[in-house]
Amino acid sequence: MEIGAKIKKLRTSKMMTQSELAGPQITRNMLSQIENGSALPSLSTIVYIAERLNVPAGFLLAEGDDEFVYRKMNAMGNIKRAFRAGDYRICRDICLNSLDEADDERHLILAECAFSIAREEFQNGHLHMSCRFLDEAIEYADRTMYYTEHIRIIAFAYFTYMHHISLTLYSDHVDLSDSNKLWESMVYNDEFCRYLAATQESAQFAEAYVRQYPGEEHVLARHVEALRSMQSGDYTDAIHRLQTILNGDISIPEPVIYTIFENLEICCRECGDYKGAYEYANNKVGMLDRLLTESMIL
Repeated sequence: MEIGAKIKKLRTSKMMTQSELAGPQITRNMLSQIENGSALPSLSTIVYIAERLNVPAGFLLAEGDDEFVYRKMNAMGNIKRAFRAGDYRICRDICLNSLDEADDERHLILAECAFSIAREEFQNGHLHMSCRFLDEAIEYADRTMYYTEHIRIIAFAYFTYMHHISLTLYSDHVDLSDSNKLWESMVYNDEFCRYLAATQESAQFAEAYVRQYPGEEHVLARHVEALRSMQSGDYTDAIHRLQTILNGDISIPEPVIYTIFENLEICCRECGDYKGAYEYANNKVGMLDRLLTESMIL
């Protein structure tokens, strides 16, 4: 397609008049001559027209007329930089605003961005937002031809954990009755999935998980140790371990704090410390309110 015909096609598709496209820099008559092929625009005029049409100048100069190819090429640099830097919200916004809805690669990038945002929201205790982005990740994953099964499987583990905290936390796209998916999630090496499996699998698996993280720095491994003490009936030791986690300087994922309060309530009750059990029950209720309310108002 000739450059003039391409300019006219773009202009009419955007419902612009010749005067609107010409603007202050060229005359409507000059634009008319360019569009009908009787005049060739200078490079500066091409750049000017391209800016007013909101397309790369290279698109007007190229032989093809697929505008999206050039939009995508123009956006991919920013998309890659944002993704590699971990700026998943920025990356998601660029994809939504710059890439065509039918693009397969766009769906893959959006799935991975939403998946990463969901896990960030989970860590920060915004559980309704985490559910929302996990479901969004699954929706985009289902639209792409690329392999994305890890998203659905790992999302299952997160949804399982959140659904235990509150029945209001659920997925529109994941069947939580399929317990086999929890163990499948371990193969993708997501740290929280491995922790969750260690809390529910065999004692040997839990022990192997703890051995990977000696010392006091790994909160999730220390929590697994406390749960092992509970399972063996040593509630006093479990209380000590759980309180050590809460009083330490290491950051704890907000939902795990809720579970620790739940564990401490049980341990205190088993030890006959009903005052402590009552206090931790209240802490648990307060944390639940925070996990659900804060995420609803973001």
